[in-house]
Amino acid sequence: MREWILVQTLKRAISSRKFLYTAIGCIATLLSDTLGLNPEEVKNILFSIAALVGAQGIADVAKK
Repeated sequence: MREWILVQTLKRAISSRKFLYTAIGCIATLLSDTLGLNPEEVKNILFSIAALVGAQGIADVAKK
């Protein structure tokens, strides 16, 4: 039962746009040196992702 709950939770998280946007932001931050991004570019990426997550949150509230 415990494993089923974990699997269902992971499925819901992975299908969430907010989760995916946040994961991409974390990956971009972690790989910024490898990708050759300067801190200003990383900051702009994170601000854009924060705006997407906020907008998606508003859209989710409007659905309910």
